[in-house]
Amino acid sequence: MQGRYITHQALRALGAQERITMVTSFRPKSPFLADDSVLTTVRGISDLSELYYEYSRYRLEMLEERVRVQLKQIREAHAAGKKTDTKRIKAFLEEQERFVKCTNDEIVPEQSVVAGEQPELGIPDEKIPSPPAIGQRSAKRAKLA
Repeated sequence: MQGRYITHQALRALGAQERITMVTSFRPKSPFLADDSVLTTVRGISDLSELYYEYSRYRLEMLEERVRVQLKQIREAHAAGKKTDTKRIKAFLEEQERFVKCTNDEIVPEQSVVAGEQPELGIPDEKIPSPPAIGQRSAKRAKLA
């Protein structure tokens, strides 16, 4: 689950002006699953050299594994005397082009990054039901009682 897709709400801490919450994002173990991680929320508050190194390494390792598997598949098919599946190869290459473009788009030149800036993220249009007030029963529970 990507953290940016989790709609969450934190109650205000007692005696504090604000509350900071954190959601840990997970990434797929398989390099073949979609991973739309973005650096939008961390770019302005991170050491860009370290952030871009980690992100680039991670994405290039995924690309490396994808190419390795594809290469193994075409070698095995060729050794088995099968005709080269150009449609499949082209589809694979087009997918990798999109992957590399996405990776490239996330690496913004340092002079374009505003230090400390955190963009405001849109909240889905779904109405999230608020919990009942303390001492108040929910409608569902009231019917059962």
